[in-house]
Amino acid sequence: MKVMYVSAKLVSWFAILAPALLSAAISLGQDVVSNEFDSFPEASGWERATFCAPTRELANGVLLEEVEVGCGGPPGGHRDTYSRDIAEFAGVTKFFFEWRVQTTGERSEILGVAPCSFVTADLYGVNYHFTIANDQMRLIRDNFLPIVFVDIEPEMPHTHRLELRGPDYWWFIDGEIVDAGIAEGPYPTPTAVISWRTRAWYLPNTTWWSYIRYGHIPDDASADYDSDFGVTLIDHYFVVDCLTKDGPGIYGGPEEDAGPGCRFADFNDDSDVDLLDFAQFQNAFGSQ
Repeated sequence: MKVMYVSAKLVSWFAILAPALLSAAISLGQDVVSNEFDSFPEASGWERATFCAPTRELANGVLLEEVEVGCGGPPGGHRDTYSRDIAEFAGVTKFFFEWRVQTTGERSEILGVAPCSFVTADLYGVNYHFTIANDQMRLIRDNFLPIVFVDIEPEMPHTHRLELRGPDYWWFIDGEIVDAGIAEGPYPTPTAVISWRTRAWYLPNTTWWSYIRYGHIPDDASADYDSDFGVTLIDHYFVVDCLTKDGPGIYGGPEEDAGPGCRFADFNDDSDVDLLDFAQFQNAFGSQ
C-alpha cells in the first residue's frame, strides 16, 4: 500500500444471526450505531440531499448507487449525500468511524470531491475528509496540513476505519495503519456532523456501500462490541461477522488478522478470530 503526502495549503475546500435482529441503523446500547443497509438510509434517520436524481437500489445488505455526468455538467453531475449530527457522542474520548465501500470511479475524479467521500467535521475546525476512488484514497484535515494519498487495490471493497483516542488519530485500511498523528482537536463535539456521498464529476461511476458504523471503541477481548457493558445477541452478530470474514482486504476470520474492528472478539490474543474465541464468547454471553 503506497502512501503519499502533498501540501494542502492551496487546495480548495470545494474541491450466523437472523438479519431481522438488526434494523437498517441500530443504536447498540447507545454507544455504537450501525447502518447495515437493509433499507434506505433516510428510513433510519439520515438526511438525504440529491442532485439530478441518481439511481440507487438495495441488494443483499448493500446500497448500490449509479451516478452520471449531466444536469449542466461536466464538471459535476449526479450526487447523493447523506448526513446526520452526532452531538450525542460529544466528549467521548475513544471513538471510531468505520465504513466499507467499493467504487468504479477513477482517481482523476478525486479533485472534484468524487467519486465517493466520507466526511466528519464540526464548527471548531476539526475535519477528516476522505475521498475514495477505485484505486486511491485522499485525506484532507486542514489546508495547512499535508494531504495524504494512499493507493489501494482496485476492483474490490475495502474496509476503512478512523480511530480517535484522546489527542491522537489513526487511519486504517483493511486493518493496516496508513496514517496517524495528532488530532486538530477533541472529537466528537456538540457540533459534530458525519456525511457520506456518491458523486460524478467528469465521469460516471457505480459505488457499493456495505455499511456505515461509528461509536465508542469497544475494549479488546471484551466480547462487548456495542460497549454497553453487556454481552448480548447484538454482540453475537458482530462476533459472527468477525468469525466468518475471509480473503484479501477483509480483516477478521480464522488465520486472518483480526484488525482493529475485531479485537473485541480476539479472546486469546493471537490476532485472529476463530472457534476458540467463539467458545469463550459463549461463556461470556449474557454477562453484565
